[in-house]
Amino acid sequence: MNKLNNDMKRTAKFKPLPARAWGIAVLLLALALTTRAEPLTQVKVMSFNIWVQGAHGLSNVVEAIRTSGADLVGLQECNAATAQTIATALGFHVLPASGCSIVSRYPIVNAQTIGGSTRITVEPHPGQRLHLFNCHLPAYPYGPYDLKNGQSQAFVINQENQTRMPSLNLLLNAMQPWLAGPDACFLTGDFNAPSHLDYADFPWPTSVVAVEAGLGDSYRELHPGNRKFPSPFAYDEPGITWTPRTDQEPEGVFDRIDFLYYSPGDGATPTHSIELDGRNSANPWPSDHRAVLTTFTLTPPTPGETVGEPFPMTGATNVRGGILLTWLPASNMVSQAVYLGTNSPGEFRANTTNSYFAPGALTPGTTYFWRVDTTTASGVVTGPVWSFTTAAVVPQTYEWTFALSNLTAALGQGVLAFADATTSNLTVFGTTDGASVPHIGGQPAKFMRVPQMPAPQNGYLVTFTDSGPNGGGAYINQYTIIQDLLVPSPLNWAALFNTNPGNANDADFYIAGDGSVGIAELGYSSAGVIAANTWYRVALTVDLGAGAVSYYVNGTPVHTRAGAPLLDGRFALYSNLDPGADLLLFNEGDGSGNYTHQLYLSAWAFVDRALTAAEIAALGGPKAGGIFPGRALKASVAREGDELLLSWVGGKGPFQVQRTASLFSSEWDNASPPSYERMFSEPMSAETQFFRVVGH
Repeated sequence: MNKLNNDMKRTAKFKPLPARAWGIAVLLLALALTTRAEPLTQVKVMSFNIWVQGAHGLSNVVEAIRTSGADLVGLQECNAATAQTIATALGFHVLPASGCSIVSRYPIVNAQTIGGSTRITVEPHPGQRLHLFNCHLPAYPYGPYDLKNGQSQAFVINQENQTRMPSLNLLLNAMQPWLAGPDACFLTGDFNAPSHLDYADFPWPTSVVAVEAGLGDSYRELHPGNRKFPSPFAYDEPGITWTPRTDQEPEGVFDRIDFLYYSPGDGATPTHSIELDGRNSANPWPSDHRAVLTTFTLTPPTPGETVGEPFPMTGATNVRGGILLTWLPASNMVSQAVYLGTNSPGEFRANTTNSYFAPGALTPGTTYFWRVDTTTASGVVTGPVWSFTTAAVVPQTYEWTFALSNLTAALGQGVLAFADATTSNLTVFGTTDGASVPHIGGQPAKFMRVPQMPAPQNGYLVTFTDSGPNGGGAYINQYTIIQDLLVPSPLNWAALFNTNPGNANDADFYIAGDGSVGIAELGYSSAGVIAANTWYRVALTVDLGAGAVSYYVNGTPVHTRAGAPLLDGRFALYSNLDPGADLLLFNEGDGSGNYTHQLYLSAWAFVDRALTAAEIAALGGPKAGGIFPGRALKASVAREGDELLLSWVGGKGPFQVQRTASLFSSEWDNASPPSYERMFSEPMSAETQFFRVVGH
């Protein structure tokens, strides 16, 4: 990503269905005409940040891809319209997205968005599938700058953990079923962070976790002799991708931050990898990033006498909706009959010569059985019965309490991120002192001081990573937002959130200058429910299908809207089926004035259902410990080699691991600093020790 500019995400306030829905349908129609007669034995994969929709030379972006011979290209800073233009010029297929689009020489048989990341599946030959994942991690704050400017390794790693790791962990978790399967997987992306493989002694979390997930760094494997930091890299050293344009690097810091990972052992072997710029590709080079191109040799799967290699693997659990069933067809296949249902062996669903089947909507929390029978020249060969269980729909709760002075979630897997560097620089974390900032209920409380936003691109972006559409629509139509906040005097307009993350229009909920809360389309509470310099718990419950919206202050209802349904309209939120962030906090795009205000925020929470009035009343007013209690904390211990591994579920972060030599002692020593991590390890000791996990 350009370190000096931030491109907008979505701009439509009234949300059309995602463009990918029709784009992929068209591509599927072309499949039978373009499937190769022979298996593919080589593929070229490219990662390419094209710099704000290719605005600095889109024709040269196309030329760089064309002359490289790339077959699969993960594009960053490339919106849907730009991706379609590139694909048309190349004669490629396309997955258009808001920032992480993909173009492919081969037909796309399935696609998925994962937060702000994307995935496509292509099948160049029956039974031979390739999966390309593409990501663009947050650009700010940028760790190499902090490192250059004197921050400690611990500071930078903590910053990486709370800035980039939530998005990457979401993506890697979603990749696991594919990584465990038999097909080759690739991950392209602008990670906005270097690799630990390029540093002598710096465990950059983004690359460490990618390798731990089972991925191989294709470029580094083929260039093991490249030198390592700490001597600063020059802009034109081998492997450096940020940046070939020194005029775009104000700090003079250069690194390899664009990567092309692959899944070893799945039939793909990297044989050549190179970075591309004006020296060996299109000139002038159209981007502030170099592209990375890796050539892989492929070992095609060998068909047997019956179908095999099912995906999802038989017995798989927690299978998400929108799954594509795939298999390796038999060697003598003429056609295939697909059976699927909740009773073994399933009901007949389709005849096909493809080696995949899209089952459509599946019931959550249900075990399905499926079978593929093969028609051959000599008869029908009955296939084995496979099974999988879909994930149950569980309402998700997300909460941020700023206990460690960062944006890491205390509850849930949501992502809260600075929209830009200005917001990051203006945000202040602290603890109430009881004087300049009042305590909450007489108790000191952590807070995040939100600035008055100087520009439309400022604010905080929220991504609800585990929340899909609900309430009967294509978006999140049932939800609750709760925030413990204080408005310093003088009281004035304060935008609390905008359902348009690109901030292309007015906000959707305010505190008004007269102390009321609301928005004209839903109505306002009476004046004076909010006063300056006082902590409040402000809650909003929404059921758009029913047309019901309620506001609460300190657990007491202050306004209720009951009327016509508002399904998928202005107040609906994007979900994990849509690329990019889902909500913008504390800014709005009204050009007639600045309707934002400095705020103190002690806790912010989101639930993807409408809480009842009784539930809101039970939560009451603001509390120093946050909004929701954590679920019961359950820990387990295991031994891995010479390491003690402690892990836990439930609870509410931050967590601290403590130890003692005797359960009869009242003294417990801290074995770890406070952290939102849910795992702890250390070398085994010959002495008896007891451990406990302290949460909130």
